[in-house]
Amino acid sequence: MSEKENSLFTIGEFADKAGVTLRTLRYYDKIDLLKPSSYNESGHRLYSKEDFGILQKILTLKFIGLSLEDIANIMKYDLSDNDLKKPLEIQKEIMKEKIHHIQMVIKAIDEAVHMLDNNHTLNWDKFINIINVINIDKKWIEQYENASNLKARIRIHELFSTNKQGWMNWFFDQLNLPDKASILELGCGDGSLWYKNFNRIREDWRITLTDSSQGMLKDAKKNLGNKSERFKFKLVDAQSIPFEDCTFDLVIANNMIYHVSDKEKTFSEIRRILKPNGYFYASTVGRNHMKEMRDIIAKFNSESITSESWNATESFQLENGLKQVSKWFKEVKLKRYNDNLNVTNAMPLVDYIFSMPGNTKDFLTEANLQKLVGFLEEEINKSGGIYITKDTGFFEARK
Repeated sequence: MSEKENSLFTIGEFADKAGVTLRTLRYYDKIDLLKPSSYNESGHRLYSKEDFGILQKILTLKFIGLSLEDIANIMKYDLSDNDLKKPLEIQKEIMKEKIHHIQMVIKAIDEAVHMLDNNHTLNWDKFINIINVINIDKKWIEQYENASNLKARIRIHELFSTNKQGWMNWFFDQLNLPDKASILELGCGDGSLWYKNFNRIREDWRITLTDSSQGMLKDAKKNLGNKSERFKFKLVDAQSIPFEDCTFDLVIANNMIYHVSDKEKTFSEIRRILKPNGYFYASTVGRNHMKEMRDIIAKFNSESITSESWNATESFQLENGLKQVSKWFKEVKLKRYNDNLNVTNAMPLVDYIFSMPGNTKDFLTEANLQKLVGFLEEEINKSGGIYITKDTGFFEARK
């Protein structure tokens, strides 16, 4: 037996160690969900240690509530096999959501049992409530994909940005923050501007974090942990801000203006809630931001692939934002962040491409997917890395 075969497990050994049945492994092989790493001379299946990681992910996603078809789609595009931390972190967070959902069901059942113990009568509304709680659509696959997409977009910048200061630290440095400042962030996302700069936040600042997504506010609170007590959190539509006139010294809109449909109303609302001479900071990207991504798609001869992200920022970019902001504010200045990417590993780049809105996943077959990976690896080997332009910056303005 070869040294390689010594490090592999027969299907019986693998099933025994993993606590699954042979039938399960054979079925996963049949539907291409978990293929054996190799076969011995007799043609019997052999599994590697890495296959335990794949099986763990399958079983966890199945436990969360995803169908085998959904899991197969996730496994097809979640290619970073060496990055065990990312999927484990995502699984952990969704598992917490699942626990919360189960606790809600238990509470509804307890209420029904308590009613029967005390009244000895049947209130069918209580049973209807149990059904409604059980049927809450948590959209587990959408949650997993959204979390995975966000991590893919962050990860490529963390790994390959040439400016190691990082956007959030640099952007924070540019903010004109007076003593006893009252600060509002519109579209705070996961709160990264604040948890990455928390040690520089003054005690006399009053900070309100808002977002149009309850999920994002929840993520921001989670990321800030026990530090979240320093902040107020509120669900807010930037086109109708529920604060009094002249409330804030500073309003921040970090890469969010291009998401709102009525920008004139948004600027009007921001101006209204700013104190006289208060500062407004609106960050965005330029039209050349990540332009090489489009070139990669074109070189790969995939004209049918679309990405909504290419056009999502067009309504408010570094090239056209100055005129829009100047209509409502004075002393408007543009400042750019000097950075780019030098991508030396194909897999995070593939993850990033798949994370963007559009039809990428629908268009690429598994065979084409492998060709894309091979194409990127060849490009990296030829030049030592794939250069990708980053064009980000912000407008500073005053009321």
